[in-house]
Amino acid sequence: MVIAALAAAPAAALADAHATFRLGVEPLGLDPSEDTPVVGPHVGDAVAAYNRVHGYAPGSPMASTSIDASALGLHTTLITFAPGVELGGEHVRFRLEGLASVSDRLHAFGLGLYPLDLALPLSGGAVTPYLVAGGTLRWLDRSDVDGESGGLVTLRAAAGARIAGRIDIELGVGLYLLGGVYNGAELQSMSSYDPRGNAPLPAPDRAVAGGQQSGMIDVSIGFVL
Repeated sequence: MVIAALAAAPAAALADAHATFRLGVEPLGLDPSEDTPVVGPHVGDAVAAYNRVHGYAPGSPMASTSIDASALGLHTTLITFAPGVELGGEHVRFRLEGLASVSDRLHAFGLGLYPLDLALPLSGGAVTPYLVAGGTLRWLDRSDVDGESGGLVTLRAAAGARIAGRIDIELGVGLYLLGGVYNGAELQSMSSYDPRGNAPLPAPDRAVAGGQQSGMIDVSIGFVL
């Protein structure tokens, strides 16, 4: 009997594995400060380099309005494609996703891991509410600037409903996000900018942009195979 159960286990595990796919919208709004982990020191350098130009006469290539750290936030809307796999039984599951996101400023690629995935099928099984909690890790690349890259970490929870066992509608909240992008060459260019030339001062958010965010609401729709 024990041998039979062990032999049946792989088949049962395979039967409880389902391919999933989500298409989501994430309004990213990272705002920095000088004590933001990883990004913060670069934000301070970019602000200082940019503000050296403040106070020059109008018409000078160096003339500019001074800025603070808030000018170096990273605000964009990510469209996220998330193919994945869900393992487990009727009530307790585990979700692993691949993530590919695009926006007008960013490309993002990474993984989402949700060790907590709880489902409660309603009577008849037509609708199954569920809750998930976990996190994502993504590599970021600016699509409008060469040489600028970084990362994004998110702690996320979501509530959703599975309809007829095939269609998922999900509402998520980013409990905490930390990330940004950095370009050392652009920062060096700002620091060594020569006011006697005719070239405009590089935009500071092309050297570094990012920060922290909490309470980001995202929505997605998907299907299960």
